[in-house]
Amino acid sequence: MSDIEADLDAVQNGALLRALPLRTLIVRGPDRQAWLNGLVTCELAKARPGDAMYGLVVAKNGKIQSEIYVLLGEEDMVVGLRTEKAAEITETLDRHLVMEDVELELQEEGPRWFAAFGPNAGKAVEAARARGERAGVVRRAGLDVAFITPAAQPTVDAVLQAAAPARVASDDGWTRVRVEHGIAEHGVDFDDSNYPQEPALERDAVSFNKGCYLGQEAVFMLEKRGHVKKRLVQLLVDGPIAMGDTITTNDGTEIGKVTSVALRDWKNLALGYVKYKHAKADVELKAGASPATVTALLAIKAEEES
Repeated sequence: MSDIEADLDAVQNGALLRALPLRTLIVRGPDRQAWLNGLVTCELAKARPGDAMYGLVVAKNGKIQSEIYVLLGEEDMVVGLRTEKAAEITETLDRHLVMEDVELELQEEGPRWFAAFGPNAGKAVEAARARGERAGVVRRAGLDVAFITPAAQPTVDAVLQAAAPARVASDDGWTRVRVEHGIAEHGVDFDDSNYPQEPALERDAVSFNKGCYLGQEAVFMLEKRGHVKKRLVQLLVDGPIAMGDTITTNDGTEIGKVTSVALRDWKNLALGYVKYKHAKADVELKAGASPATVTALLAIKAEEES
């Protein structure tokens, strides 16, 4: 069995582990949960100790500033922020502290984070908690995902044993898994120039039923009274394909670019941006020189059209 085959087996039947490039922010104080809930896209108001949440910090114009991973405890919240953006995001959050009884502590070094993707994510959490670590499960892209910190090697080893069949993902295997499941990756498929709806993050990271938060108006208006100009879609490609290839209509009109590729023995898969009107299931396009079809996975649903 190749590394990619073993990775696919793990995510389908056990757990596939992947390190997360996060820096830890500790949030303490009796007002911590209500305060942070007003600054992030996910719904924290109803969360309880032991819960995990995945969301976004967005700017006032609605564009993504950072993914945010939250593990709720009895006396604090452990928050994972993109390493390169952690100090900037912490400063932004701190500026929104007025009268709230909240204390922020950005960790200088570690602890590391990792995620376990697959049906045994719950077992991964149990194994991590048995060692006294922080852990919780969310749903993302149709998968159970455990977020765990700190990621010391003994904890990783315990998780691998408890969640078997489990393994640490290879780079090629992880690319295959996330492209097949439509998981957009920061720095590859999106960055801080994107709105949440462009890489389809609104499905897992945004609550449209919660109260106000920083950037909510822009995100809400795009969802309910308009739409973004482009959308990340999954493409089934009948032929060679590479990152950066141009996506065109069959008459040669350029409508986007390929951002991620998973090469397979049968038809290849890719993620790429297309103009909104083309982001519908079964639309036939070209990716590079190869015929490509938009799959239903990330495509615009009928209720999303406006």
